[in-house]
Amino acid sequence: MLRICTIFFGMAFFSSPVWGQESTETLPPHRQFGLAWHQGISKSNEVLPVSQQVPVGAELSYSQVSLSRRAWENGQCFAKVGGYINYITFRNPVPLGRTLGAGLFFEPLINYSRPLYFSVRVLAGLTYLTRVYDPIKNPTNHHFSMPVSALIGTGFTAHYRMTDHWILTLGAVYNHISNAGTRLPNQGINIPTIALGAQYQLRPSVVPDSRGWQPAPLSRRWMSRALLMGSVRVLPKTDKKPEMALPVFGLNVVGGFRVTRTHAFSAGFELVDDRYFKEQLITWTRGKRTDARQATLLAGYEFWQGRFIFAAHHGWNIVRPQGYKPATYQRYNLLYRLRNGITAGMSVKAYGENTKGFSLMAGYSL
Repeated sequence: MLRICTIFFGMAFFSSPVWGQESTETLPPHRQFGLAWHQGISKSNEVLPVSQQVPVGAELSYSQVSLSRRAWENGQCFAKVGGYINYITFRNPVPLGRTLGAGLFFEPLINYSRPLYFSVRVLAGLTYLTRVYDPIKNPTNHHFSMPVSALIGTGFTAHYRMTDHWILTLGAVYNHISNAGTRLPNQGINIPTIALGAQYQLRPSVVPDSRGWQPAPLSRRWMSRALLMGSVRVLPKTDKKPEMALPVFGLNVVGGFRVTRTHAFSAGFELVDDRYFKEQLITWTRGKRTDARQATLLAGYEFWQGRFIFAAHHGWNIVRPQGYKPATYQRYNLLYRLRNGITAGMSVKAYGENTKGFSLMAGYSL
């Protein structure tokens, strides 16, 4: 493996540009189909029987790279957008089983004009798990408790153009499967892998000469956004009550200042009505308290890459039910903004290493 990596990265010294002469208006996007083998580098030791082997898996993907100047100006680079289907076996069939998932990814490209180039991928999707927690049949699996859970991940990949159509890839990938506290237990699982694969490009690799391009000036530095939030959390079964799926909904409003096209700072507030915690309050206080509404101040940082927005905010609960914890938390949003301002995505609420549920979000940005 060391010899393969040395040869692979050594090709950077002999790479030459593949600039195109055509107008950026006539260059069609690069469309690619990919196949990759994932070799795990760690295994779970927290189930019985203990895992003896690392996970392995495979991924099919389809993507395209827009070559227009407008697309380049969005993030000051070319970027790949696509979808994937993956299969992972944890090689411990009794407690952990296997998983089959699908989702979307966004992948900015580095040095894309050369035969050897690199990328950083962010992905999110859903995955189906064949083995989940059961107090009688599978009591040691605290990683998963829902057959359908979320999969998020990131990766760094090196690409080498072998021919006009074939591209060899080698990357490091870090995926995480969790239901974000929707149902307990929810320890989740991390899946770090080494990925070796190949991609087939439908058209030859011709890239416009972007060396003289300049980032488009910001037409608007001040931004604002209002989003509706909604999710469901499952309250476990007790001796007196059945398992209940309860809604959590609210409003998230922020405004901020874009320091550059990529970096912004923002602050705002959110209002939440948590019916999951309301049912817990009713149980704990024997019906004496039922108000579970919350008001929170938010402040944090946003990373803008084209139409994708990653926002990380710290929240201070200024109005919350007595006994509600935590008093502060973090909220992480991954959003996509259309040209007309409509914005949608997903959000995870966390307190340190503990997730307190994820939400779908939709609204409008200015």
